[in-house]
Amino acid sequence: MRIAFSFKTEVIPISYRMMIVSLIKECLRQSNEDYYRRLYESERQTAKPFTFAPYLKNFRFIEDEIHLDELVLTFSSPDFEFMFHFYNGLQKVPRFQYKQYELIRGRVWMLPEKTIHSRSIIVKTQSPLLIEDEKQKSIAPDHPEFAKHFAYMADVILREYRGRGLQESLSVTPLTMRKKVIKESNHVFTETHGLNRYLYFTAYQGQLQLEGNPEDLHLLYQLGCGKRRSQGMGFIDIVRG
Repeated sequence: MRIAFSFKTEVIPISYRMMIVSLIKECLRQSNEDYYRRLYESERQTAKPFTFAPYLKNFRFIEDEIHLDELVLTFSSPDFEFMFHFYNGLQKVPRFQYKQYELIRGRVWMLPEKTIHSRSIIVKTQSPLLIEDEKQKSIAPDHPEFAKHFAYMADVILREYRGRGLQESLSVTPLTMRKKVIKESNHVFTETHGLNRYLYFTAYQGQLQLEGNPEDLHLLYQLGCGKRRSQGMGFIDIVRG
């Protein structure tokens, strides 16, 4: 299930993904407080059943802010409960205030979702893909163990969502990929390191070939791939398959 929606805004922080996470939380609170607490405040950290891709229209960087004409967010999830509460909450949030930044919601529309039947697909990233090793170090697509770590993380994503991991081995072949460094922050990091200090994540954008069980591939298409999916990374779309 995929939806997109737009926000009118003139400026957002350079670490805007945390702003979007705050928006998600507010939408879920507005729809169902119990569901919000289960997803974000449970003692057992639950993997979030969604991913999203931001699109910044006519953006330009000015110091630690991004000036733009419009922010468009595309969400993907196989989880009906999440999408139900998120969509309902979104209707109740026509304006969203984050620090000194304001977002004014525009239109909301459904997007067609593809069904994967093939054992081999080519995908492109709509938001940067972050693959890390066991030491939480970013792995580049040309690293000899990139495919292994990609498959391991795919197994974890599926296991956390449906209770079992990959049904068959997953083959991963990077095609055209380029590096993208993400600057982010959060209140814990800010309290420790001060204002205008950032976390840096080395992610990659481009196309990959994935080969495996069609049901596994379809869920990865819906849930996203890699780390920090619920913070706007790892959203993929189908090029062929």
